[in-house]
Parts: sequence; structure tokens; C-alpha cells
Amino acid sequence: MILSALCLLSIQAFSQSKNNISVVYGFASNTIDIHGAIGDYGYANKSGIMYGLSYTRDLAKSFSIETGLIYANHQAEVHYIVGGLGEQKRSGEIHLISVPLYARYTFLKYLFLQGGFSLDHQTNYTRESVANDQSGLGLEFGVGGKINLGQFSVFANPYFCNHNFSGTNNLMETGVKFGAGFNF
Repeated sequence: MILSALCLLSIQAFSQSKNNISVVYGFASNTIDIHGAIGDYGYANKSGIMYGLSYTRDLAKSFSIETGLIYANHQAEVHYIVGGLGEQKRSGEIHLISVPLYARYTFLKYLFLQGGFSLDHQTNYTRESVANDQSGLGLEFGVGGKINLGQFSVFANPYFCNHNFSGTNNLMETGVKFGAGFNF
């Protein structure tokens, strides 16, 4: 009898929770944090785009978790000085597939704070790449706004992300994500 009651309570709790699936698009300005380098290095700020799907599940009235699958294409350019050859530059792209796991706190009905980790995999890394492999654990923080329109929702989310933050020459981006989703 107790087991039946617990099952009914968990079914009722599941049916009351809100879920959201959104299509996400965003753009960013990025930089590569070059540390531990010997010599004169620099980086030209470039841009990137991202798109994918996100899934958000409310755990409480103001608290939810978010995950998804995001693809990003970042343009990158590094400048450095080679003795006797002068300034050299190396340009390239960084393609990332990310699986985020973020916590989201909603306040003032429409605004939210979001932050957490992402598991990133660089799909085009070679030894000649413009930066070290960006595969690894990323860290992201952001603030945004979301409006629910019945079963549909739209959001905008300015953010800062540091990919492979435990590595060297890591990609850092500041951007804005936009999305449209379905609540169920």
C-alpha cells in the first residue's frame, strides 16, 4: 500500500513539472586566453555562431536544470613574433559540439540566472590548429529573459563561456543566445 501511494505521488509530481524543448541560435565574440607562452603572442577578436537544441526541466517554482546539444563554429586568429621573421599570424576555425548541464534560477517572473558546465568536443582539431584542443570541460554563466506564451516560449540569454578552462590556450566567448521553444 505504501509503495502504491509513493508511485501515485511520483506520477502526480512528474505531471506537475514543466518541461521545455527549444531551438537555440546564438552568436559570440571570442578570444583565446594564451598563457604559459614564451615570446610575444596576441589574439585578434573574432566571431562565432552556434545552434542546437536545449531541454529544460523545472524542479521547483524558481529552479530548473538545462541540458541539450549545441554545435558552434568559431573563427580564430593568433598573432606571434618569430625571431628574424617578424610578425606571423595563424587563422582557423574551432568547431565544437557541446552537451551543457546548467542550473537556472528564475526571478522577477521573466528573468533568470544560469550557470554550469558543458562537456565540449572539438571536431576539427589537428596539430596545426590555431589553438590547443578545446575538448574538455567548459564553464558558462549567463543572465537572460524568458516569456511564456501559452505552450510556446521565447528567450534571450547573454552569456560568458570558458571552454576547456583547465587547459592552456582556451577559447573564451561572450555572446547572446536566442531561442524559441515548446512547453509541455
